[in-house]
Amino acid sequence: MEGHEEKAAEAEFELAEMEEQSDSLAEDIEAAKADWQQKKQDGSAPGAGTGDEDDDATGEGAVEVDD
Repeated sequence: MEGHEEKAAEAEFELAEMEEQSDSLAEDIEAAKADWQQKKQDGSAPGAGTGDEDDDATGEGAVEVDD
């Protein structure tokens, strides 16, 4: 029975580590979003532009293609 208890404890430990990593990643993502928003407003940030074209989910902006 000890084997099962040991595996359960290990799984709980791994779950706690994954939750910490997930929280840390979420914080990093939010910080990157805030940084990007700030840079889009700053005209001196190279490549950031005005942000008008970066409104879609991919961050690549809308692209019109003539056929």
